[in-house]
Amino acid sequence: MPEPVVEVVELRKRYRPRDPPAVDGVSFSLQAGQVFGLLGPNGAGKSSVVKMIAGLSRPTSGEVRLFGASPLAAGTRKGLGFAPEAPNFPKYLTAPEVLNYFGTLIGLAAEERRTRIPEALEWATLAAERRQVRHFSKGMRQRLALAQAILGRPRLLILDEPSADLDPLGRRDVRTMISGLKAQGVAVLLNSHLLSEVERVCDSVAIMVGGRLLKEGTVDQLVPEGKTLEEVFVALVEATTPGRAGLPAFMS
Repeated sequence: MPEPVVEVVELRKRYRPRDPPAVDGVSFSLQAGQVFGLLGPNGAGKSSVVKMIAGLSRPTSGEVRLFGASPLAAGTRKGLGFAPEAPNFPKYLTAPEVLNYFGTLIGLAAEERRTRIPEALEWATLAAERRQVRHFSKGMRQRLALAQAILGRPRLLILDEPSADLDPLGRRDVRTMISGLKAQGVAVLLNSHLLSEVERVCDSVAIMVGGRLLKEGTVDQLVPEGKTLEEVFVALVEATTPGRAGLPAFMS
């Protein structure tokens, strides 16, 4: 079997000694051409895992291997594309200027930037946009984040809530992008609360609650016939965190 694009082994993260672990013994791997959904309620530890894979945060213990090396090793992250949930671009730049800035950061030559940036903006339906980013809607910023994430032709694409602020056409475009990248052998790690989207595009999913990985497998393995991924997810989360439903006592 080829070496995984990402391998996470007994990963743990504790931000302060007195705090409970944000990530507690998580292990999984991701192969080239695989779309992997990392699911969980707010505060489950998903974003902490993603940041450690991307080399933006160091694990307390355990190991992350990205393309067979540490995410902090020189040159390792050149093959990584990352679209964060809440992109924070320099607000006085235009969309082409933002992509030129990030293209320079990842080492794209000037000729590559001249070719790729117009194509990426056309795909993101931002080619005709001349305003500065500070005037963009949430959905427009999300589209720009996606364009930025694929600019370097990544081998691994991490998408953190990529469809949250997009309209139905935007969500369709993200699904089409994921399918196209998968066909090219790109691995995709998808972190999303839109479980209907996850069910449509992911080969495998893992469900995290309270920093722990509770279930992992293919969508067919985790979702019984006649059920949806959302129903399985809700039942699992409610079983481990009772008392979520209903109103507070003073509202009764």
